[in-house]
Amino acid sequence: TPGQPLKLHPLRLALLLAMSCTGQIGAQAQTPGQHEHSAACVAALKTKAAALTELYRGGDDGVKDDLLRYTEAGYAFIGTAYEDGLRKAEADRLLAAAEENQKSMPSAQLETLTAACLAEGSKLLSDANAAERAIVKAAARSRVRRIRDK
Repeated sequence: TPGQPLKLHPLRLALLLAMSCTGQIGAQAQTPGQHEHSAACVAALKTKAAALTELYRGGDDGVKDDLLRYTEAGYAFIGTAYEDGLRKAEADRLLAAAEENQKSMPSAQLETLTAACLAEGSKLLSDANAAERAIVKAAARSRVRRIRDK
């Protein structure tokens, strides 16, 4: 939900930890400010996913693939930041700040950011090794399945 800290299910956290052991998704060292950028992307993707979630819960199965893509891209950013050493307390703080900042962002600017973050997150995922892609995709599918079940 927008405005709430990102909460990872223990299974998802274990999957992200496994990604850090396999190495590719976070292989590139992040530059100063990269964690803030990642948080901004996760916040933007989360906002878009929240809108799609409402449609999906309402029975619109046509948004499922998009919801899955936004979720996968967000998880790719999370895995990358985790691999780079970012941990929950700091990640939650950065995400909350990004969400607060985006509340006052003009909608066109937020849409542009979201599209760029989707492309970047998708690239992070496509550059990951097969095991990491499988982990992220499985976690995203599980998340989308739970959305419909609620």
